[in-house]
Amino acid sequence: MKKNLTNNRTVGKTRAVLTYRYMGTLSLLLLLFSCTTAKLSVPEKFSTQATRMPVKGINGWQVGQKLSFGTYTTSTIKRGWDFSSSLQYTKFRIRPEEAVLKVFDISTDNNINKQRSKFQYSISDGNNIAEVFATEKFSEKQLVYKSNNPWIGNASKTKKYDYAFTAAILPVEKDAEPWSLVLVNSYDINKDTAHGIFDRPYVEEEGYATNGKDNIAIRPLRIEKLTTKSGRQTRVFGGKMLSGYELQWDGGVVAIIDILDNNLWIYNDLEPKEKMILSAISSAILLKKMQDVEKDRDQLDK
Repeated sequence: MKKNLTNNRTVGKTRAVLTYRYMGTLSLLLLLFSCTTAKLSVPEKFSTQATRMPVKGINGWQVGQKLSFGTYTTSTIKRGWDFSSSLQYTKFRIRPEEAVLKVFDISTDNNINKQRSKFQYSISDGNNIAEVFATEKFSEKQLVYKSNNPWIGNASKTKKYDYAFTAAILPVEKDAEPWSLVLVNSYDINKDTAHGIFDRPYVEEEGYATNGKDNIAIRPLRIEKLTTKSGRQTRVFGGKMLSGYELQWDGGVVAIIDILDNNLWIYNDLEPKEKMILSAISSAILLKKMQDVEKDRDQLDK
């Protein structure tokens, strides 16, 4: 199997957006009112050797949802339970800094949020078929600031969160090896080193797909700068914005997922069965509710 030898991107451990919820909302408003539409930049070295396929069916009403791109179509996406829970409790022992807050009539609580979802479907190119079974889980611990002062109101700060997206991909053919897809993302305020408003707090994330023999690395792609309506380059407020994912097989880029414009690029010089696996992986990633975990973490319970 020949694969594109585009240089590897160094990702490892990256950074996500600020942990305060209102910062994510504010940055989104700034993007909407001050910037042009954000675009993922696909390297020419890869795009000239790959096929771009617009993905239809991602947005809009999800009842009877189906995806289609290129020669690939999915069955109706069957979504299972969407479950969320929240537990808030008050600590009886407080630290000195919390005692200072009480002077200003500000109290603190701890809040625990848990969310999970699942879906399944099949995907076909007319000759090959694969079944996909996916699960999405998220848990978060928050410190909640409460005040009776209307000028202060309530606010929350994330202390820790863990996100995991997993999927089983089962090619429908004799003796075919099943694939497992894993995307994990976790944040711990005790490990955070970000200080500036353009910084992304320290987040550990990893992504891969494997059948036990072959391994595909999944790397997030992020945009650091946008062009305003006046043509001026500006940095993304709150840190780099997730724009897609890059799939690497044997050190070469074989697919790029564009989550901003819902496009999928697949390297041309691959076997149909290999393209089927990449299509199954990519469609599952596009269908998950949380892409940029920090910004999308409220979406699982909607």
